[in-house]
Amino acid sequence: MADTCVVVDSKDTLEDSLERMRETLKEFYGRRDNRAIFLRAYYTMTSEVRDALRGEGDFAQPIFFDSKWVEALAAGFAQLYFDSLETPRNKAWALAHGTACKPRASVLENLLLGINAHINVDLAFSVHTLLVGGGEATNLEQLARRKFDHDQINNVLMRSLPKIQDVLAREFGGGVRFFSRLFGKVDELLTITGLRYYRDRVWCNVLGLLAAKDAEERRKVELRLEWESLQVAEFISQGSLLNYVAWGFDSLLKQWRFEEPQLEPTADRFSIPRPLRSQAQQRMYHRLQLPY
Repeated sequence: MADTCVVVDSKDTLEDSLERMRETLKEFYGRRDNRAIFLRAYYTMTSEVRDALRGEGDFAQPIFFDSKWVEALAAGFAQLYFDSLETPRNKAWALAHGTACKPRASVLENLLLGINAHINVDLAFSVHTLLVGGGEATNLEQLARRKFDHDQINNVLMRSLPKIQDVLAREFGGGVRFFSRLFGKVDELLTITGLRYYRDRVWCNVLGLLAAKDAEERRKVELRLEWESLQVAEFISQGSLLNYVAWGFDSLLKQWRFEEPQLEPTADRFSIPRPLRSQAQQRMYHRLQLPY
């Protein structure tokens, strides 16, 4: 059994994390490393969180109770991703990184495996570490405030989904847009519902870690995190014949279109004129998760 026990110790700021992502992406693109697929999406999500913290883009009003806490969470969360590149601490990350090593790896499969490992395992440890470090583990009022900010981050991530679809299609090809056109709003519904559900599960696991009275009880929570994330990972990779057909089709359409990531400030903005917006943007533009 992989060692799941994690202690987040990051002195990086969110800007430090984003810069490290940019440098890692350049390395991955340079050698056609499929781990770039998830990291490119993660960079887009984290940039959205940064904009919300700064009050930039669509986030003209503050949306968090405690911006400093959210920034610390985002930076510590990113640190666990970089740690996984050195030594995967759980089987979900081992499967995600192992799949990325396959020459015909699917864009969608790589994306989903990375999201599963990072959210369903790493996020619970990141939140737990901040709560304990801040002496808030038994403070009900503070726990409620942290849960509110946790949910606000959900809204920011929801808003980034059509952008991620366009970015991945632009830079890696694959069947992202094809499946979106084929299934219409179904793909959005499944993605949004799934992401919300699992981020809610994260908070339940945080409470489990806080409730553990000793190392033995904590280990029980860690084992559940390990088991749940592995079940999702195996379903993504081996769930049914449909998986093999979809991932195989997706991999056939995959194409590295750039030698380095397109990270210029305007590349990930929604300031595209309406006639040129992708189908995903047109479908979701009217219901993007704005602050209020």
